[in-house]
Amino acid sequence: MPAPSQDPLHIDPTADPILQLAHAQSPLATFQQVIGEAVARNPSLDEAIAQADEAKGVRGEARARALPTADLSISTFRIIDRAFSNDPNNVLERSRPSHRTDGLLRVQQPLIDFGASLSRIRSSEARLNAARVGIEDIGTQIALRAVSAWYTVYGYRVLVRLGEAFATSQRSLRSSIEDRILQGAAAPGDVAQVDSYIASSDSQLAEFRRQLAGAEAQYAAVIGHAPPAALARAPEPSLAGIGTASLVADIDTLPAIRAAKLGADAARSDVRAVKSDLLPQLSGGIDAGRYGIIETARDYDIRGSLTLSMRLGGGGPQRVDQAQARADGADARLRRTRIDSQRDAEIALADVTALQDAQAAIEGNYLASRRARDVLAERFRVSRGTLFDLLGAESNYFGVAARYVQTVIELDTARYALLARTGRLLSALAIQPAALEPR
Repeated sequence: MPAPSQDPLHIDPTADPILQLAHAQSPLATFQQVIGEAVARNPSLDEAIAQADEAKGVRGEARARALPTADLSISTFRIIDRAFSNDPNNVLERSRPSHRTDGLLRVQQPLIDFGASLSRIRSSEARLNAARVGIEDIGTQIALRAVSAWYTVYGYRVLVRLGEAFATSQRSLRSSIEDRILQGAAAPGDVAQVDSYIASSDSQLAEFRRQLAGAEAQYAAVIGHAPPAALARAPEPSLAGIGTASLVADIDTLPAIRAAKLGADAARSDVRAVKSDLLPQLSGGIDAGRYGIIETARDYDIRGSLTLSMRLGGGGPQRVDQAQARADGADARLRRTRIDSQRDAEIALADVTALQDAQAAIEGNYLASRRARDVLAERFRVSRGTLFDLLGAESNYFGVAARYVQTVIELDTARYALLARTGRLLSALAIQPAALEPR
């Protein structure tokens, strides 16, 4: 807090340390590097990447189901004991060898499945893309949490310094009262009034320190290291191009919307695949057998086959109903996500607009409160003002200064939240979505 001026009617706002908080900023490159590293090291991002890897495996499985499959088996047997009569009906059994080793190879290829395999490939492709978009969404959430942690630490550090300065000014005022009591210009009971204000300021300072400790712990958890001692205010982001008219177009670019749309596409492909499973399936195959691999030189056969199969019953229509219900749910989820995202973006834009107006109003309130405090402090200094007027002015000035600091922090945080709600946060932080997923 600045000390009282002896010329309170001519205060220079550009030299006020509290008002300068709205203009001082840390280097953009440093801020972007810290937030980018916080996003890259967060376990939530690793979890999202693992989900994308799983989706990639599912896509590979869907593609493999459209390719030929081969089953190879080798079996051997040895007769432990047997006995047959000379009945002519036992000729075949008596002619069987006592031991033999056979090898069988079966290759099958789906020929006609009415698009079931293609639908499953499209479904898995959509889910893989949704998982990759989910990585971008997780990256945005982590970045916003990191920005919030940065601002919270910075804000509470400013409030702690402000509270310490206020407590010091209260104790300085107590010393002045004690001098007046010795001079007979003040009553001893005035000390109790000052002590009450000192206790209140100490309590508020303790609360600021408690909040700061929690903010620093949150910063370390999100960003990965303790906040530096010289942590400055983060750079003010540009909101150029963001307005009410552009929100609808911005919403469609959000990762959450794109992921929900891909999820709905995947669910509809699942419906087509399950419906195709109810139709006849045609497959071709080759069966090759080598008999007596060890015992004979050339006993084998090779057969080609075509198989037309169709399953009746077994819950097929019910599986179609389930898939259709899941598709309906995915469509509803897309609509809900779009409505929620539209609401969040509108709220974020309204927050920025309201806080900008609030900052301008509180800045005027701050200057008026400081002038009032300085006028009463000057009157008290020349023994023409009352203690109670000065105590009230000091307390009001501190409250307005603290509120101004909080408004500046809330406005900056709201700006970054608006970037996140319109899909522009990662680009503002120089984070490329494609770089979040290792290829």
